[in-house]
Amino acid sequence: MQSASPPLPAALGQPGVRVRTLVLIRWMAIAGQSLTFIIIGLGLGFPFPYFGIGCALLASVILNLGLLYLYPRAARLVGAEALLHLAFDLVQLGVLLSLTGGINNPFVVLMIVPVTVSATLLSKRATIALMAIAVAILIAEWLWAEPLPWKGTPPSMPVLYEVATFAALAFSICFIAAYVLQVSLEARRWQQALVTTQAVLERETKMSALGALAAAAAHELGGPLGTITLIAKDLKSELANDEDFGGDVELLAREAERCRAILRGIARRSEADAPFPAVRADTLLHEIAQSFEGARVPVHVAAPAERPPQVMRTPELKHGILNLADNAVRYASSEVVLAVTSDTDRLAIHIEDDGPGFPSDLLPHLGEPYLGPSRSRAGGTGLGVFIATTLLERTGARVRFRNGSQGARVEISWPQRDGPADKEEEGG
Repeated sequence: MQSASPPLPAALGQPGVRVRTLVLIRWMAIAGQSLTFIIIGLGLGFPFPYFGIGCALLASVILNLGLLYLYPRAARLVGAEALLHLAFDLVQLGVLLSLTGGINNPFVVLMIVPVTVSATLLSKRATIALMAIAVAILIAEWLWAEPLPWKGTPPSMPVLYEVATFAALAFSICFIAAYVLQVSLEARRWQQALVTTQAVLERETKMSALGALAAAAAHELGGPLGTITLIAKDLKSELANDEDFGGDVELLAREAERCRAILRGIARRSEADAPFPAVRADTLLHEIAQSFEGARVPVHVAAPAERPPQVMRTPELKHGILNLADNAVRYASSEVVLAVTSDTDRLAIHIEDDGPGFPSDLLPHLGEPYLGPSRSRAGGTGLGVFIATTLLERTGARVRFRNGSQGARVEISWPQRDGPADKEEEGG
């Protein structure tokens, strides 16, 4: 019996940032900061603490050159390394702002940039850490920053205005970072789930191809083995009573016949597993039910009296139904029923169990990947149901989850004109 939830990809979607991306962003920041100080300091003649500003810019230049020297440009920084680099960018920007007016400097809005980059590329924990660092820097700039560079006496902002500015900046940093982080994490989860689904589908396709290859090998070997069998029979008829060779010839004939039986069995199994044959819907369900022989609860198949329509036995269809049936077997009390119904407009396959049913708070989210232990029953991730739903939807199916009077119910339905058989015929 196959497992409903394949192992999660370990490395896929691991948060991090490419060195090339980090270096490019920092060069842009250095260029923008330098140009700003040149225009405001030299062009407009505003006084600046040039030594402190020059040291802050030089530190960024040295760090960027060190990155180019120590890492290949295609390398990725993950975890603490990436967090430290973005934290450096925050601190460096905070130093420049503290020397030039603090939160009264219009460029203080750039504090949002490193935190947003973290929300896009790094983990939730790293982003929260950078949000805390950014807010701490804002507090320090509000309390201890140098006056805003100005010709003459710089304007004095009311305390209430400075408090409002600080609150607006802190809220903007937290809100934008939280929003971008949520969108990014959702995208990563779906990417992982879709790649896992593709891996499952490729495995199923390879197994089908292997079955076709076995059938071809059995067919090709049948000819030479038939010749060997005929010669063995001739030798047996002539040397059956020979004291020296009679026993060996008898053994040769038996083994040749045994080989033929093995090849016939391989050919039958391979033909059953041949890629995309058209089979009756109830035949496919019986085949899936046989996969659960010896399971904790029996799996029964219910089919209408009239002949059910045919479906294409694709890897997507078989694996999707198998995953959902496996989920039903795990939670059923005494039995699972696989049923097929059809009319002139619709073909439907039902998977029913007599277990506790789906939790009411989980029903709206079934089919989403990585539900988490708080949502998924028994601490599962929901990835198995997501994979099954995705594979079945590739055949044009609509999958519905609900609770019946007793137990869970899953309905997989196709319009008759777009059934799994019709879709494959149109596409192939």
